[in-house]
Amino acid sequence: MHGRFRWSFSIASRAAHRGHVSRRGVACCATSGAMSPKASMKRSMRTCLSACLSVCLGTCLAACLAPSLTASVAHAAQGHAASHAFSTVVFIPFDEHDLGFSEAAYDGYVALRDTGASAALVRNAETLSPERMRAIVDARYARGVRGFIFVGAEFSAVATSSAARHPDAYFATLAGHAQGANVVNYCLDCRQLGGALAGAVAARASATKTVGFVGGVEAVDGSEAQRFKQAVLDASPGAAVRIDWTGAWGDRSGAARLAQQQIRAGADIVVADANDGVFVGASAHPHARVIGWMTDASRRYANTLASVVVDMGVVFRRFVAAASSGRFASGDVVIVESDRVWRVVWPRRP
Repeated sequence: MHGRFRWSFSIASRAAHRGHVSRRGVACCATSGAMSPKASMKRSMRTCLSACLSVCLGTCLAACLAPSLTASVAHAAQGHAASHAFSTVVFIPFDEHDLGFSEAAYDGYVALRDTGASAALVRNAETLSPERMRAIVDARYARGVRGFIFVGAEFSAVATSSAARHPDAYFATLAGHAQGANVVNYCLDCRQLGGALAGAVAARASATKTVGFVGGVEAVDGSEAQRFKQAVLDASPGAAVRIDWTGAWGDRSGAARLAQQQIRAGADIVVADANDGVFVGASAHPHARVIGWMTDASRRYANTLASVVVDMGVVFRRFVAAASSGRFASGDVVIVESDRVWRVVWPRRP
C-alpha cells in the first residue's frame, strides 16, 4: 500500500513540475512546441487523468482508514486509562525496613506504583485492631478504592469480613486463607520454592558441608526449612543441616545468638529466615556467610552470600490487571516456579 502512495504522488509531482496546479488540486501540463498539437493534447490528458486518480485515491484511502485508526488508538487508550483508574490499598504487617516479609511487600507496592497504577500503603497493620482495619477499608471504599491487598495470614479474618461488606470490591491475601466470591488467596510458599533455592545455593557454596537455617516461627516456615534441608542433602548427601527457631520474628538478639551457635558447630552458610540479627551474629565470623530471605540483604550487609527474594510486585500486578479488566477469579492460587516470583539475587560487588 505504501508503494502505491509513492507511485501516485510521484506522478502528481512530475505533473506539477511540468505545469501548474489548479485551484482544484489537479496538475495540468504545459505543452511543448516540439510536439504536434494532437500528441500534445493526448499527453496532457493522460497526465491530468493520472494526477486526478492519485489525488482521489489518496483522499478516499485516508477517509476510509482514519476511522479505524482512530478507533484503535482510542480503544488502547481507554484500556490503559481503565487499568490506571483502578485504585488499590496494600496492607503490610510492619514497616518497609524489616529485611523480610514486610519489606518484600513494600518493594512490590513500589513496583506496582512504578507501572502507573493508583495505589496506597498502610504500614504496621500488625499493630491495628480488626475494627480499625475494617474502618480503613470502609473509608477507602467510600473514596472510590476497589482493590484491597492484605499481606499476611493474620489478616485473613479482616479480609473475609471486609469482602462481605463490599461485594463489588476485590480483595487479595498473600499467604492468607480468606473467603468470599470477591477474594483471591495467593499462596507464596505452597511449593516451598524459597527453601529449595536457598538449599541449592548453600550446598554449592559450603566448604565445611555444614549449613544452618535460623527461622522465626516454625508453624509458618517449618515447611520451608524442611525443603531447604532436603535440597541441601539432594545436592550434597553427606552434609549436615542445623535448623533452629527464635519463636518470634522480631527477636533479633535470639537470631544472632542462634547464628553464632550454628557457626561454632561448623556451619559456614546460614539462612536468615528470622530477621537480620543473623547477619549481625555471623559478622563476628569472617569465614561465614549468610543467605538473605525475602529481600536483597546485600544492600545492607557485606557478609551476604546471596538472597532468596520474593517479588510480590508480580502478584500485585496480576491482581490489579484481573480486577480492573473484569477477569477476576476468586479462590486459591498457588505460586509456582514458572511465575518467577521467587528467585536468587546475587550481591552487586563494585
